[in-house]
Amino acid sequence: AIVDPDIALKLTGRRGKNTFGVLYASDNAPGNYSLDERESLSNCRQRRLTNPSLICGIERFVDQNADIGIIRLKRDVGSQHNLGFFATTYNFTERHNNTAGFDGRFRLSPKTVAEFQILGTHSRRFFYDPDLNRTLYRTGNGFGYSYSFERSDRNLFINVNGVGRTRDYRADVGFTPRVDTNQHRSFIQYQTDRDAKKRIIFKRLNNDSVISFDWRGRSQNWQSNTQGMLGLQRQTFVGAGVEFGYERVFESEFGANRTAFRRGAFFGEDSERSAHRRELYSFIETSPNKKIFAFVVVSHSWGQLDYDLGAGPDFPRVSRAALLNPNNPLDPGAGNQLYIESTFRYQPISVWQIQLNYNKVRLVRNDTGRTAFDDNIFSLRSTYQFTRDIFARLRLDYSTLRGRLRPQLVFGWTPSPGTALYAGYNDDLNYNGFNPFNGQLEPGFRGNGRTFFIKASYLFRKSF
Repeated sequence: AIVDPDIALKLTGRRGKNTFGVLYASDNAPGNYSLDERESLSNCRQRRLTNPSLICGIERFVDQNADIGIIRLKRDVGSQHNLGFFATTYNFTERHNNTAGFDGRFRLSPKTVAEFQILGTHSRRFFYDPDLNRTLYRTGNGFGYSYSFERSDRNLFINVNGVGRTRDYRADVGFTPRVDTNQHRSFIQYQTDRDAKKRIIFKRLNNDSVISFDWRGRSQNWQSNTQGMLGLQRQTFVGAGVEFGYERVFESEFGANRTAFRRGAFFGEDSERSAHRRELYSFIETSPNKKIFAFVVVSHSWGQLDYDLGAGPDFPRVSRAALLNPNNPLDPGAGNQLYIESTFRYQPISVWQIQLNYNKVRLVRNDTGRTAFDDNIFSLRSTYQFTRDIFARLRLDYSTLRGRLRPQLVFGWTPSPGTALYAGYNDDLNYNGFNPFNGQLEPGFRGNGRTFFIKASYLFRKSF
């Protein structure tokens, strides 16, 4: 939530069993518009001289700062329990959000831990109303909760947890995932005793199951993932798993609800979509010596739901409705998905390390046989440690979906915790990609923008 603060202040401390933390920031990022946007605003103001009723959209936001605050209080109860209070506030033009809640952690036994969190939210902002198909500026109050119960034995590990958020739940100082949902999960794992002298050092079997539903009791998804793994010599691990699941989405999550006089966000007569999912996957991880590390996982899913949103100019919508008319409403449907994740790391000497990552995701719709998207992401990272305090880091990221290459080079000096100096260079290039501003195809290499930066921090320590 804090992107580019003009000023920020953090104060933390501890007195006896009580711990506290306070943070304030004035962030100029929400009101920091580009030169093109400011030029458009200037032109709008000129036109308003002859048309006083003209409204310039971003005028009331330009150069305005967001005020952000966080407070945290915690009190230890006994030697292994604690209770806490926390609150956040976010205030910007037409966007106000406040949250407050309590949390706690209790060690019920040497092997058992329970945690909870309850949170209330109060917002004054724009909310989308799918019944009216309008965005309304109104007050919204929300509620959220989470819990966790964990037991860890020598061979058996059990965790049961859950989280829920009402429809108007918002937490602008942080991250707000899906709202109007309740999710409950269990994770159970059994692992044999380790014997480093055997060919198979240990065996592991686990199951991860989850179910979600909204506050009206309608199911949203469920899944059950069972995985087995063998731990072998030379830091090598091999495993495989199978997952069964179900996903259900409603048109109110994507746009307007249908009425007798208005079509909804989904194409056809059905106001919801669902798919049953099956997945098979396997993986291997090995680190035979201090110089080499490798990891590969391959997965294939049947019944993966495609939301029919499209994935850029190379992969427009491919549902039956979209092929008939690209302007038709959304038509989510199931497809088959291939997923590959791999990492190779090489460290020839103690001060130099290089790592290459490759990820691939491809989804093909069942109803049309068309590819919904196919993305290949390559990442190269290398770090050289000149001394204990001085390092250089190079990073290259390339995505075939966007055709964008993003290099980064950073030199850093970190003499002590909290004290650091960084100087770096970021670039943003297209290779046979599409211009991010006008969407036009541009062959070869084209630059979108580059940045040179210097960042510094210093930790002031003061006890009182």
